[in-house]
Parts: sequence; C-alpha cells; structure tokens
Amino acid sequence: MSSTNPTRLDETVGPNESECPATILDELTATDSEYALAWRARCRANLLAKKLDRAKPTPKPGQTIIFDEPMRFSDGSDRSRFEVVANPKGKTPLFRDPESRAICRIPAFRKRAYRIVHAAIVVRDAASG
Repeated sequence: MSSTNPTRLDETVGPNESECPATILDELTATDSEYALAWRARCRANLLAKKLDRAKPTPKPGQTIIFDEPMRFSDGSDRSRFEVVANPKGKTPLFRDPESRAICRIPAFRKRAYRIVHAAIVVRDAASG
C-alpha cells in the first residue's frame, strides 16, 4: 500500500517483477495460488541464474573466450571467438577479434554462455617469487 495507490498488491495478483531476494521469499507463508507459486518459481529461477553467472570463470587479459552463440556485428560478420583485453577505464574487460584485431565491448557478456579455452601465461621474475 502506498500514498498514491491505496490498493494492496500481493503475489496472488500475478506480479510481473520476478527479482525478489531470497530473504523475502524464505519468509513467505505457504499458498495455493497458482499465480503466487509461478511467481515464486520465477524468482527462484532468477536467483539460480544469477548465482550460476557469478560462478563462471572471469576472463583475464590474454585469455581466449569463445561464446556458444555467435554475435552479429555492424559489418555483417558473426563472431564468437575473442581475445580478452584489459580495459584501462574499468574492470569490465574488452574483447579483440583475432581476425580483424578490432576491439569491442560486449555488454552483459556474463549472461551469455561462454568458455575460456586457455589461461593467460604469467611470467614471474625469479627475484619476485
């Protein structure tokens, strides 16, 4: 209930938003409502998807990443294989096409299915350990 909408809304009216935190879901009482049960299932599925996204290996500069689904670029080409490049302006990596050497950003890349085919090689100086 709010000052602009005096109607009480609950999960039985079929909410579209399905990003409810687990702490709230855990406190809900049992229900027989189909809408409520479907909404709770969507919320749990979203929580699981986010957890799996966070569990993916983080690509590091020098590694090669291959996306399961190719992406179409403005030049009409489809690409799925990239070299990971350090981003001097932030934490989100940049990606280089190995053929054209073009650097690009891939928004929300963690939501895509990918695999890292080899690890970056880091050479350590004997003096630094």
